[in-house]
Amino acid sequence: MRRHRFEPAALVMGLVLLWLTACFILDACRVWDLRPEYSVPLVVSGLALTVATAIVTQVVRAVRGRRKRRRA
Repeated sequence: MRRHRFEPAALVMGLVLLWLTACFILDACRVWDLRPEYSVPLVVSGLALTVATAIVTQVVRAVRGRRKRRRA
C-alpha cells in the first residue's frame, strides 16, 4: 500500500462530524434538545476549527520545507 501524508485537518473534520452526528441523534431520540441557535454555532465553529488546523498545517510544512532546502 502506498503511503500518504498525514492530514490533521481531515482528522479534525471527522471528529467534528462525529460529534455533530451524536448531537443530532440525541436530539432525534429526545434525550437532548438541540435548538437551531445551538446547532448553527456548533457547525460554524467546527468548520472554523478545521480551517485553522489546515492553515497551521500548511504553515508548518512550508517552514519545514524552507529549512530543508537551506540545509541541502
